[in-house]
Amino acid sequence: MSHYHLTSTSRALYRVFVAPSLAPRLQVPRQYAPTFSRNVPLLPITTVRTKIGGPRKAPAKRQALSDMYTFDNAIQANEINLIDERGNFNPNVYYNDAMRKFNRVTHHLLLISEGRTNEFGEQDPEHLPTCKIISKMELRSQYNKKIEIARKLEKGPSTKNLELNWAIAGGDLKHRLEKLKQFLKEGKKVEVLLGPKRRGKKATEEEAKAVLKAVTDAVDECRGAGEVKREGVLGGVLTIVFQGTKLKDDTSEKKQEVEE
Repeated sequence: MSHYHLTSTSRALYRVFVAPSLAPRLQVPRQYAPTFSRNVPLLPITTVRTKIGGPRKAPAKRQALSDMYTFDNAIQANEINLIDERGNFNPNVYYNDAMRKFNRVTHHLLLISEGRTNEFGEQDPEHLPTCKIISKMELRSQYNKKIEIARKLEKGPSTKNLELNWAIAGGDLKHRLEKLKQFLKEGKKVEVLLGPKRRGKKATEEEAKAVLKAVTDAVDECRGAGEVKREGVLGGVLTIVFQGTKLKDDTSEKKQEVEE
C-alpha cells in the first residue's frame, strides 16, 4: 500500500471524525441561556395552529337609502320648489341655493315629486320638482318602516290561533266560532287547537265529535275557506289549520241588479 494511499485515507478520516469536534460552537450569553430545575418536569413542546378558512359570516350590509329615495346630488334639476325645515313652501328656488340652506351632516334634500319636462327634456317652469329638507334620522326611520311593511307583505297574512277544549260550554263555543268565521272571511290562516280540559269534566266521545262538527260547520259557512292541515286525535290533542279567503263586497253588485 502506497504512502499516498495512506495519506488520503487519513485525511478522509480526519474530516469525518476529528474536524467536526474542533468547529467553533455557538456561544449563547448566560442571561439568554435557558435554565432548568430538577423539581420542574420538562413539558413537551406543543404547536398551536390557527384555523384558516371555513365559513365566515358576511358583514351586515347597511341598507341604502338611495334604493328607495332620491336626495342631494342625485336630484337632477336646476330649479325646484322647496319645503324648508319649518314646512314653508318656497317656489322657484335654485338647486344650489337650496343645498346651502341646511346642514348636510344632519339633513338631506329629499325629492318629493319629480315635476314635468317637455319633449326636449327641459323642465316645465309651471311644474318644477318639489323637494323637502328632512333630517337623516327621520328619513332612516321612514325607510325602516317601509322595509318592515314589505317584509310582512312577503310573509303573507299572519296566522291566528284559537284554543278549544272538548268539554267547552255552548256559549263559549259559539263565541269562539264567530271569531273563527271572522278571521276566515278576512282571508287569514287560523290554527285551531282542540284538547282535553285540564281540570273538571272530561268530554265523552260524542261530545268531542259534536265540538269537531261545530267547528267544521262554521268553516263551511265561509265561502272559499278550507282545511289545510290536521294532526292529532279526537278527544286528545288535535290541531287543524284552516285557510280563509277574502271575498269582494258584492253589496253594490246586488243593489245594481235590483235597480235594473
